[in-house]
Amino acid sequence: MRTISGNILLVGSVFATTLFAGQVAQASEYVPPTGEQPVYGQRYTPGLSEAKTVFEINAARLVNKEIGLEFEMRSSENMNLGADIVYTTKSDESGNSKGESQGIFLAPKLRLYPMQSLNGIFVGGKLFLGQVTTTITVDSIKSEKASFVAAPAVHVGYRLLTQFGFTWSAYAGAGLNIPKPKFETSDLSEKSQENAAADIISKMNNLNKDVRVDVGVTLGIAL
Repeated sequence: MRTISGNILLVGSVFATTLFAGQVAQASEYVPPTGEQPVYGQRYTPGLSEAKTVFEINAARLVNKEIGLEFEMRSSENMNLGADIVYTTKSDESGNSKGESQGIFLAPKLRLYPMQSLNGIFVGGKLFLGQVTTTITVDSIKSEKASFVAAPAVHVGYRLLTQFGFTWSAYAGAGLNIPKPKFETSDLSEKSQENAAADIISKMNNLNKDVRVDVGVTLGIAL
């Protein structure tokens, strides 16, 4: 009887030891992480590693009663392609004369992201292609001139992608209008008086500068 009891205790001890060792091994077993993991020197944005495109509106242009719609698509890990649609407007007055300049542009762009695609610091370049229409009104007589403009520009900025898919960015840059939109006295209607229009023409030509300023404060979504 004593021998049988000893064997039962021995078997029980071996079973308990084996079970405990198995639990320890299971608890310490390494489980590989899933999803995007932090990489040294890069911003970690869980849930956005698969974001391919960004759609944004440029709030900085809305302040000036202009329109700026921006689109960007991931091309590679650190380079993106996109395009902006931009509507601009400028106006001035002088006595009984009024001037207005409206522009509509398509601006293909390329951006480089040193840290992570679509997120963090970026540098880029754009090529504004479009038309600027200047209208001079003197004593209710309108004169109009349309000019094609190409404006290469560079910019630098920062974008933040949130975990919820919302984005915001800020950037600043400048380019050169080629050629500068310029209204000449020869563009006036035959009924307009050159002397009366000279001042407003000068003011509008000063507004349509050689340098194109490219500033953005954007809000949008990432898909």
